[in-house]
Amino acid sequence: MKRFCMNRHGEYANGVFLDFSVRKIGLKQLWTFKWHRSFNINGTWTMAGGVQPSEWPEWMRSFRDY
Repeated sequence: MKRFCMNRHGEYANGVFLDFSVRKIGLKQLWTFKWHRSFNINGTWTMAGGVQPSEWPEWMRSFRDY
């Protein structure tokens, strides 16, 4: 995630999908996408995994949760 999670577009990253659609993705939302078949989309950095707002880096705490 270090390569993708940068606050360059006001809390969002641009995403291009295999159907050639493009949309903005919330930086915290990056942890909810299935990047690889073994990637856990309910991992510790998601709401389903129980992450608390205070656990995020300070610059991300005010961003929307997913």
